Amino acid sequence: MAERVTLRGTVRRRAYAPGSKGEHLAVMLDADDGRSYLLRRPGANPYVDRELNDIVGATITATGAVHRDLLFLDSFEVVES
Repeated sequence: MAERVTLRGTVRRRAYAPGSKGEHLAVMLDADDGRSYLLRRPGANPYVDRELNDIVGATITATGAVHRDLLFLDSFEVVES
C-alpha cells in the first residue's frame, strides 16, 4: 500500500538500478529525509518526462504517494532553482 507524503528535496538525474536489466537514467528526488525517490507523474512517459527534465537541479516540494522508492506525484512546486 502506498503512503501519502509531502517531501522537500533536490531533483537530480542519475542512473537508477545500476547493474540491473532495468538500469536507466532517471529523474529522482534526493529528499531532505535522506532517501532518494524515483519520480513519476500520472500519464507521463516513465522514461522521458519533459516536465520533470525541466526541473533537474531545482529544489521542490512534492506531494504524492510513495511505494518503495517510487514517488507518484500528485503535485510539485519549485521552491528554488
